[in-house]
This record gives sequence, C-alpha cells and structure tokens, in this order.
Amino acid sequence: MVHEFRNYAVELLKATYLPKEPVSSSFNAGTSEGSFAWVYRLTDLIEPSKSLDTSLLAFCLAQLHVTGTGDASLYQCLDQYNTALQHLYSDLDDSERRFREETLAAILVLSTCELFVCPTENGWSVHARGIAEILRLRDPGMASTLAWRHLFSRLRVVCTLEALTKRQPQFLENDIWRHIVTDFGFNEALDEVYQMIADIPTLLARAITLSSIDDQSTFLKESAAVAQSVLAMVKSVESWHDEFWKASPTPRSWSVPSCAANPADVDPSNKIFPFSFEFESLSVAVPVVMCWSVIAQLYSNVIQIHDLVQARLGCYIELEALLAQANNIVVDATSTSEASSQNTPLFTADKGRLIQEIHSEGTRMARYVCQSMEYHHRIEMGTYGGHATTYPSWSARQYFRLHPGHEREWSWLQNMHKMEGPGTRWGLSTMAFADIIEPLGGLSK
Repeated sequence: MVHEFRNYAVELLKATYLPKEPVSSSFNAGTSEGSFAWVYRLTDLIEPSKSLDTSLLAFCLAQLHVTGTGDASLYQCLDQYNTALQHLYSDLDDSERRFREETLAAILVLSTCELFVCPTENGWSVHARGIAEILRLRDPGMASTLAWRHLFSRLRVVCTLEALTKRQPQFLENDIWRHIVTDFGFNEALDEVYQMIADIPTLLARAITLSSIDDQSTFLKESAAVAQSVLAMVKSVESWHDEFWKASPTPRSWSVPSCAANPADVDPSNKIFPFSFEFESLSVAVPVVMCWSVIAQLYSNVIQIHDLVQARLGCYIELEALLAQANNIVVDATSTSEASSQNTPLFTADKGRLIQEIHSEGTRMARYVCQSMEYHHRIEMGTYGGHATTYPSWSARQYFRLHPGHEREWSWLQNMHKMEGPGTRWGLSTMAFADIIEPLGGLSK
C-alpha cells in the first residue's frame, strides 16, 4: 500500500512539478540532475513513514493548487502541510527514526512544498538548520544507498542556498558534507558547482564583520584579504564555467528574441531585455545560471567592500591599492587627508582590475540571470523551472537593488510575476528569499 501511494505521488509530480523528459540528450532519472532527481528515488524508499507520506500528499496538493489542475485550495494545502509537519516533528524526536532516509526525504518534500505555499522563508530556514543538525549527528558508518546519494544532493542545495542568502556559513561548516561527497564521488555538473561554492558563505560572513573593526590598519588589511578571497573564488567559478563550456562540441546556450512581455517595459519596442537565452538543456541551464548568480553576488560584495573602505577613508582608492593592503602596505591618516584635499586617488594603478570592470562584469552576470528567466518558465519545465530560479532571481535582485543605476532592471524583476508570453507560465505564488536590508556598513545608495 505504501509503495503504491508513493508511486502514484511521484507520477502526479511528474505531471506537475518535474520537467517533461528529456531535460538533456543523456537524461537518466536515476543519475542525472541532482536538483530534482531525488523525486524519482522516493519510490525506492520502502519503510513505513507517516511523515514522508503526509508530506508527499501536501506536496501533491500544492502542485494541483498552483497549476490549477485540481480542486485543492490553499487552505487544504496548508492544513495538510501542518499535519505533515507534526508527523515530522514526531519522527525527529525519535532517536532511531530521525536518521532514516524516509525522514530525510520528508524534510526535502516539505521544504520543497513550502516554496509553493509559504511566501516567507521561515520554514525553509528551520529545515536547513534541521538538516545540518541531523547530518552532524548521523553515524558516518550508516549504510548509504543510491537513494541517500540523491537525497543528500538535494539536502546540500537547501543548506547552501540558505547559507548564501543569509550569508551565514554554519549550515555548511560540518565536515560530514565533504566526507559524503568524497565517499560518493559526486561528478554531476550541479554537484560540482555546489561543492565548489561551499566556502563562499564563510567569505560573506567575514565581509559582514568588516564595518565593526575599529582599528584602521586592521580594517584595511582584513578588507583587502576578504576582497582578494572573493575575487579568487570568482576566478574559480569562472574557470569551472569556461571548462564546462569547452567540454561540449555544441554551444551550451545562445540568444533568441524574447517573446515574453514584462509590465516594466512601458514601450514594447524598447525592452530592457529584448533577447533571452536558449540553453542546450535544463541540465545545462541550472548549473550555468547558478554560476552566473554566484558570480553576481560575489562581485556585489567586492563593490560593497570597496565602497565601505572609501567611506572609512573619506577619499577615493583604486581597487588594486585596496588589495595591496593585504600585503601590509599601511594607509595612514596623513596620506588620506592629503589625497582627499587634493581630490585625487589615494593610489593609482597601472595594472590589475579596476572597480569599473567589477561593476561591468557584475552587471553582465546579473543581466544574464534575467535573460535566463524565460527559458526556466516554459510550461514544459514544470513548476520546477520557476522554483529553480528562486536563488538566481534573488541574487540579481540584490545586485540591482544595492548598486545605483539599475532601476529598470530592478523594476523588471519586481514585475516578473506579472509577465506573459506564449508557452510560458508566470505568476506562481512561490517563496522568495528576504532581501538584504542594506549594503555592508549600512551605506545607502
């Protein structure tokens, strides 16, 4: 009976949530695309679990509701969600059941369900903390099945996105993450991306603390060190992206005229994004757009660090000069005052990246993210397509919000849920990560 219900639930999710096959020329439900392959593995779980089954029912109701393919009301979805949550709490209180694959699967199902029925991220955050704690307590000697491998891949996605948007590393600090990755030899493109970016939240957390450093010499040195580390991470992500691009004999993506209309484009003949991206496959689009999104967030932090240092010094400083502070080149008050009074740069640089280049590249990445939205919102991508843009759209939105001169792009993102276009589905009520309230140090635009 349990097996029949889970099979039926997965079939319903195939018709609503999951993208229509094939998502790539080599698609295999058992091995491909870690961000949604876990759904196919739910039928491998055979142990009775009220938390998993009630969570699956809640998720199925949510999909019927948001796609309009059933009579499920939002009230019914939330009622079933709360029922599943109570069963999950019961399993988590049990020292044996909390580590079962069925319990971990229930967490994943509920956290994904929340994307469609809960507008805020409170529940998602709680699940991310719970996942991190379960993995911390889990016996490394416990058997790891193929289903566990796919569940873990999705568990890591949940915790990584929470860490990136909260700029808090504790969700990923446990060595168990790296041990599991090593044991299984994860080599799918998306798994490689998430493994590569695991240390980024630590850098983001360091950036947040910069404004609290009172000693100027220490402040400059730490600012430079964080900026250098962030740029090194950008280089790593760009290198992976370039190698991934070169590995295909055919283009991974290309531009096509956009067919979707956004209310922010008052004049249809003057669209802010007249072209959108077509991708080789969804399995290509998801990791590639994740790279663009991460790079945009990293460049934004470099810009914010640079702005913070200039505000502290009270004068302009070249980016290369800032980075030199990591090598113990001290900026004293006298040189700061003299440079400010002469209205000239504190240092000049003949080589190295200029802050203007960082602005240009960050803007390009954020715009690329926007140009990928139409592809993800095609009806054949299922509701998964729009759900997969939760972090990318957040990253682009933060970039355009926190840096001046991008009001049209920001307005476009704010109105994305009102877009219309042939063969696409917009406006699904999905969870959004909370905006960053203000730039580093509380600097305003």
